[in-house]
Amino acid sequence: MKRVYCNSILDEGSTYQLEEKYYIHLIRVMRLNIGSEIALFNPNSGEWKAVIKKINNQNIIAEVLEKISSSFVEPNISLLFSPIKNLNSEAIIRQSTELGVRNIYPTFFQRTVIKKINLSKFSSYSIGAAQQCGRMSIPTLDNYQKLDQRIDLLSKCHVLMFDENLQGDPIQKINSSISDNKTEIIVIIGPEGGFEEKERQMISKNSKTFQNISLGPRILKADTAVIAALSLTFHYFS
Repeated sequence: MKRVYCNSILDEGSTYQLEEKYYIHLIRVMRLNIGSEIALFNPNSGEWKAVIKKINNQNIIAEVLEKISSSFVEPNISLLFSPIKNLNSEAIIRQSTELGVRNIYPTFFQRTVIKKINLSKFSSYSIGAAQQCGRMSIPTLDNYQKLDQRIDLLSKCHVLMFDENLQGDPIQKINSSISDNKTEIIVIIGPEGGFEEKERQMISKNSKTFQNISLGPRILKADTAVIAALSLTFHYFS
């Protein structure tokens, strides 16, 4: 059953008009028609079975039938990363959404190459990934900011930095006191050229708690490092 994210309150018997962007995929690509069943979801209402009742031009009207499952709280884990070239950034957004991050903080470091990002495209990547993977919520995507603009954020969070140039602890030695799910845990991956020393100092000195974690003996590409770091972190806290 095709899943569609909708930002509305869902209830049995209610009707919902899907956004026009879903018309081509659902009707022309998936070949759905009147009477076809879909699943509507959001983090507040959960996931509901619905049926397409009307197709008018590029408008799809669906009627909500019954609840399939309730929403659940994702682990309080977020990603702070340096955007890289387009396809790699797309993969990072999609895969971090699949893994379950709550917030995504695209951040400009001294060695970041990408000057501008398209937040609307990033948002569409995360929505598409959530629809595909069975997730109920969509990560909050923050504005693109410089690292020094993240100081206030870092001061409130437990920070796990994955820096291959520092001596890192194995994942098993993460400070157990940060696993209460109340304080946000931020996984930080730097740019392709690595962190500047002053950036390391800025992060470590301004974080509520700080720990550098090892990803093993090999130097990973930035996009590979993001997925490896998030996978380890989610596995540990799960």
